[in-house]
Order: sequence, then structure tokens, then C-alpha cells
Amino acid sequence: MRSSIAKRFLLLPLHHKHRLHTGAPPSTRLCASRAFSNLRTDLHNLHNLSEALDLFTRMSRSRPLPSLGDFTRLLTAITSMEEEDDRNDVVISLFDQMRNLGVSPHLYTCNVVINSLSKSSLPHHHTPLAFLAKMTKLGFEPDVFTFTSLLTGLCYRNRVDDAVALFVKMVEIGCCCKPNVVTYTTLIHCLCKNRHVDHALDLFNQMETNGVRANVVTFNALVTGLCDCGRWGDLALLLREMMERRVRPNVVTFTALIDAFAKAGKVEDAVELFQGMSVEPNVFTYNSLINGFCKHGRLDEGMRMLDLMERKGCVPDIVTYTTLIHGFCKSKRVEEGVRLFNEMSLKGLAANTVTYTVFIQGYCLVGKPDVAQEVFNQMGSSRDIRTYNVLLDGLCCNGEVEKALMIFEEMREREMDVSIVTYTIVIQGMCKARANS
Repeated sequence: MRSSIAKRFLLLPLHHKHRLHTGAPPSTRLCASRAFSNLRTDLHNLHNLSEALDLFTRMSRSRPLPSLGDFTRLLTAITSMEEEDDRNDVVISLFDQMRNLGVSPHLYTCNVVINSLSKSSLPHHHTPLAFLAKMTKLGFEPDVFTFTSLLTGLCYRNRVDDAVALFVKMVEIGCCCKPNVVTYTTLIHCLCKNRHVDHALDLFNQMETNGVRANVVTFNALVTGLCDCGRWGDLALLLREMMERRVRPNVVTFTALIDAFAKAGKVEDAVELFQGMSVEPNVFTYNSLINGFCKHGRLDEGMRMLDLMERKGCVPDIVTYTTLIHGFCKSKRVEEGVRLFNEMSLKGLAANTVTYTVFIQGYCLVGKPDVAQEVFNQMGSSRDIRTYNVLLDGLCCNGEVEKALMIFEEMREREMDVSIVTYTIVIQGMCKARANS
């Protein structure tokens, strides 16, 4: 609903340009003062994008217009609405409409916009670099926030080489563009995410040399990177350095470690770390441990962890339930998975594609391909390539090759992105059927 409101608003053109008034009669100034007082109260009480858009409409119709600071505060408030997928696109559109109203930006406003441009998933008539050139043309000198926003955008799109080149340029410029802890951490996170952990460690060491102190977010990026690569020795050294620097681990640190131990089969280590946590675990922490239990067939312990998180006031999410359901289905205890599904539904959690795909796999494993196909048919348009592959494999394993070929033909008719995985499943199924005939 919010998304559609935002899109409708963005389609509304502003036909009239207005200039900021430098003076107004006393009575107008008095009314304006009361109006701006209310406006600033509204700015502090925004809860969603719809309210923000309504406020912008009122601001754009006010005479005299609110200050540049008020418009900038509104844009900043919108960027903080993390639950709103359209927030960055709305900021860019409102900035353009602000300019049409005659409100000239300052550097901070431009930085807010360039940050949104860097994170936006939609094409705009501005690109981040083009907007930077426009800023320079308007007489603004980019600062560390400007460049860090550009760097964030490059990292978001996994353009690692470009991000490194921009970082080097920041170092060369120095002064107001000298990389800070956010800049370093952003690039370290990007390098780790793309499995360039050695380069990330080099950059981490460079931070200290350049007098920039790493914080817990920096350490967390490296912890996650080292865990993902299974570099336990380097991880131990990093954690020791973290303690020596008196950087307190937070829930993200503990969760990354628990998740890595659980995935590597070190479930007892994960449990020991969980029990010794100095901070309250969150839903991601519980989910990581539950996943570890389920992967190793320890379903009863997984269920006890579900009970514990609920007793501690941590609300299970769709991932929690789907992980447990997957564990039960993989162990051919599908009915217990169905019981969990019903419990989840009663709590208002809607099943997603992964949940249904898990059931399709489970029913095929217990020799009920017809039930699996019923679940598949109920999914409608939410089916993805993995769902199709799971059903194809299940049908073939249950000797239903003809039905599998019909599903495969449907995939081709829909021009789905059929990969080697799909072809391999079908070919193996046909070979198995021929061998058994």
C-alpha cells in the first residue's frame, strides 16, 4: 500500500515554480511562525512514507516556503525509514521538486541525495557521478561524506575495483576527503563479501597506521568474512585483537560466530558461545543455532530453542519456522512440519516460496508426489526455479517421469531460465526410468 502511495505521488508534477520570499507582512510572519512550529513537530513525528509525502505536499503549498533546513530534515527523515523500499527513489524525486520550488540546496542536502542515488535500485536521470559533477559545477566541494556515499553505492553493486579506485582517490585528495571509519568499514565489508579477505585485512591494518580506529562494525565485517572462508586461525587472532583494543562484541559479532560454528558442524562450540553471550540474543542468533541443530538432525534441541526464544520474549519469524519445518521434512517427519506450519499460520506469519518448496521436497521424500504437486499448484505465481527443480527431482525419484516431463515443458513454455541443474535432473530421471523398465 505504502509503495503504491509513493509511486502515485512521484507521478504528480509541480507546474508552478516559486521563489523563497525574503519578507512578509507582520501578520503573515506570525502565522508562518505558528505553521513552521507545527511543521517541525510533524518532522519529528513521521512514522512512514505516506506521512512524509503528505507533509511535503503541505510544505510545498506553504507561503512563505519553509526553510532549506526543514526540507533537508524531511529528506533525511525519509532516508531513515528502512522498512520503506521506495525511500531512496522518493528522496531523489522530492529533491527535484524542491529545486522546482526555487529552494537552492547546500552541501548537506546534496550529500543526502547522493547517498540515496548510490543506494537506489532504479535508473534516474541523475547518476551518482553525474550528480557529483553537478555539485562541483554549483560550487560545492565534495567532502568525506560525499565520497563515502559514492563508495557505498559502488560496494552495493559489487563494483569492487571501482570502489578501491575511489578509495585511493580519497586518500590522495586527503584533507576533508580523508577516509574515516565509515569509509574503511564500508570497503572492508565489500571486500569480505566478495571473498577478498586478505585485501580486507591489509586495509584493516592500514586503518591503524593512518590513525583511524576500527569500531565493532569494522570487526564484525572481518569476523563474518573470516567465518565464511573457514579461516579459524585468523579469526582467533582477530578476536584476541578485538579484546586487546577493548572493543566490546555486540549481538552481530556473537551471531556471526554462532552461525559459522553451526554451519561448520561445530554445534557444541556454537551452544557454548550462545550460553556465554554477554548481550541478549536476537532472532538471527536463535535462527542460526536452530539451523545448526536441524542440519545435524537434532530436531528436539531445535524445538527446545524455539521454546526458549519465545520464553525470552524473542518473536520467531518465518525463517525460524521454515528452518524447523525443513528439518522435519528432511527427516521424513512431514506431519510434525505441518503442525509447525499451522502454528505459524495462527500467529499471523505467511508462508513464503521457501516454506512451500520445503514441503514439496518433504512429501516427495515420503513417497507422496501427488500431495507435493498439489502444494506446487497452490503456490501459483510464487514458484521460482528452485521450486520447479525440487518438484522435478521428487517426481523423477518417485518414478513419475512423464509428469516431470510435463512440468519441464511448462518451464520451457514460460521461457524460464532453465539451467544445467534442471537438465541434469530430467536426464537422470529418464535414464533411471529406462534402466528400471
